[in-house]
Amino acid sequence: MKVVRLAWVLTLALMIMPPTTVAQTLEQLWQQGETAQAQKKYPEAERIWRQIIQLDPNSAVAFSNLCAALFRQNKLDEAPIFCQKALALDPKLPETYNGLGNVLYDQKKLTEAEEMYRRAIALDDKYVYAYYGLGNVLRDQKKLTEAEEMYRRALDLPDNTTGTPTTAHTLAHNGLGLLLQEQGKLEAAIAEFEKATKIDPQYEFASNNLQEARRLLSLQQQPEQIIALNNTKYLPQEDPLTRIKRSIVKISVVFTGNAKGTAYGTGYVVKRRGTTVWIITNRHVVVDRDTEQRGDNLEVEPYYGENLPNLPRDRVVAKIIYITQPQENLDLALLEVTGLPDDISPLTFHQGEINPQTPISIIGHPESKDWSKYEAITIGIQSSSGNLLIDVSLAVGGSGSPVFDQEMRVIGLMFKTINESQIDSSGIGFAYPIDRVLQKLAQWQVVVP
Repeated sequence: MKVVRLAWVLTLALMIMPPTTVAQTLEQLWQQGETAQAQKKYPEAERIWRQIIQLDPNSAVAFSNLCAALFRQNKLDEAPIFCQKALALDPKLPETYNGLGNVLYDQKKLTEAEEMYRRAIALDDKYVYAYYGLGNVLRDQKKLTEAEEMYRRALDLPDNTTGTPTTAHTLAHNGLGLLLQEQGKLEAAIAEFEKATKIDPQYEFASNNLQEARRLLSLQQQPEQIIALNNTKYLPQEDPLTRIKRSIVKISVVFTGNAKGTAYGTGYVVKRRGTTVWIITNRHVVVDRDTEQRGDNLEVEPYYGENLPNLPRDRVVAKIIYITQPQENLDLALLEVTGLPDDISPLTFHQGEINPQTPISIIGHPESKDWSKYEAITIGIQSSSGNLLIDVSLAVGGSGSPVFDQEMRVIGLMFKTINESQIDSSGIGFAYPIDRVLQKLAQWQVVVP
């Protein structure tokens, strides 16, 4: 209602404002909308584009920008409506065809998405993002030769650094790497992932895919050299953290038909019965945020120790048994695995009030710094949500990490930081107090020690 009311006020103001004032108002709104979009503040951008459309209902670009803002919020049913309105006003907007292609691709409507990308290219044969998008569609359709050609065409054009989530060349190298890996050309795939990470070291999927491709190549070249699950020779037996780290796993997940590749996250053991182990993590670790697709090729890796040789490490397959719903105010998933070594056991939990300025520690895998420990302090409990605020910034890969008190008892589970771009940057971390996690486990009828 706020947007409608404000739009009505602005429309009424048009009747009494001189033309120059209206122009200034529109110009200011455009600047605000473009700034919000560039800063990835998509709800704010959406609000502004809707205001602009109320003032100027014939602006095809405003409709197109609104479509893009909705797409970035995963509003896949609403976004194409505004792309189509933009094209009805101006059928020669390559950015709009590309945006509509992105929506259709995420909806798995590959034939329709392909048509949109081709229309974008027909209007602008130097539209680098459209070649990348077309490459993704063709790869998913198993038209690998043509898909490779599209990725390489994108790379032959000047890079575009204005897009989201990273530059066009970073995405194209990453997509080409995934295609080559699918063809079994691991060394060529590694070269592409290396190029992607060189352009944008902060693009998590390229660095993850590079690790996975190197692991696959190592398994291919020396399968007998894998570090087996029962290998304990590298564990620092005198380190009191060893037992705790053994109960924290690294989660790897691949989303089939996803242009990104492998994602990593953290989880920790909450229950064990015989050879079966239950691991808690975040929902967004095992479900794609954009498409709501559950991950497949879901595996967990235990802690093997320090100073490991450059050899692949064994993993076990995991399956999702419980998961929160998208509309819930908890972002949790429970995994089940069998076959982890017998010494891997549940962590110790501590429920109760958490005071501000409490020293805590976090163990996880941000920026592939596996099983790293970070010291921090609590800020307090967020009144609106009950979530624990922590003075820390963990990069992607830290989701699902346990939060410990000074006695190394789990008091929370990390699920978000405001600045996830790099671990050395300042930011605020968000964690669920362990009370809320245990309550959800009880609802799932999972009794923990």
